[in-house]
Amino acid sequence: MKKKLLFTTLSLCLLCSCGTPANNATASNANSDSTNEVTDSPSNTPVVTEDTEIPVETEVPVETETPAETEENANIKTISIGDIITTDKFEITINNIEFSYDVLPNDTSAFYMHYPADSGKVYIHIDTDVKNLQKQNIVCDSIMNVTADYDNGYTYTSQAIPEDASLGFNYANITSIDPLETLGVRYLIDAPQEVDESDKPLFLIFDVDGNKYQYTMR
Repeated sequence: MKKKLLFTTLSLCLLCSCGTPANNATASNANSDSTNEVTDSPSNTPVVTEDTEIPVETEVPVETETPAETEENANIKTISIGDIITTDKFEITINNIEFSYDVLPNDTSAFYMHYPADSGKVYIHIDTDVKNLQKQNIVCDSIMNVTADYDNGYTYTSQAIPEDASLGFNYANITSIDPLETLGVRYLIDAPQEVDESDKPLFLIFDVDGNKYQYTMR
C-alpha cells in the first residue's frame, strides 16, 4: 500500500513538472508576437493623402523691356537748360525750367494775362524761344509736346502758351510764327503740388517732330 501511494505521488509530481514549461512557452510566444507587431509598425514615415497640400515653389515674373521699348529709350537724347533742339522745321532754345505757382509774362508794367496755379497744384514752367525754319507759318500748338514723368509712371502733359507783346500771353491755337521769325513760347504742365515738394524722381520728355529728348529735374 505504501508502494502504491509513493508511486502515485511520484507520478503526480512528474505530471506537474512537465506541464509548467508548456504554459511558459505559450506566454513567451505571445510576448514575442506582441513585440514583433510593435517593432514592425512605422514610427517616423510621413503619410501623404489626397488632402495633403505639398508646397510648390513658384517663380516671380521679372518685368523686362520689349525690344521696341529698348530701342526707343536708346534713341532719347539728354538735354539741359541752354541747349537748342534743331529739326528741319524748328529751332527751339530751352531758356529755363522751373516750378511756378503763378506764371507771369516778361513785362508786367501794364495790363497782362498770367496763369496762377489752382489750390493744391503747381506748374512745371518751361520757357523756350522757337524759330520757324520753314517757308510757311507754323501754329504754336503744333510745335512740340512735353510730358512730365513723376515717380516712374505718373505722367502729366503740357499746354503751349505763346508770348504776346500787348497782352503778355495769347492762345496757341490762334498764334502763329512767321518764316525765319522767333517767338517766345512757354509750356505749362499742371501737376499736383506734391510733385514740387517731393524728392521722388521727375523728368521731362520733349517730343519734337518725332524725336524725343529728356531733361531730368531730379
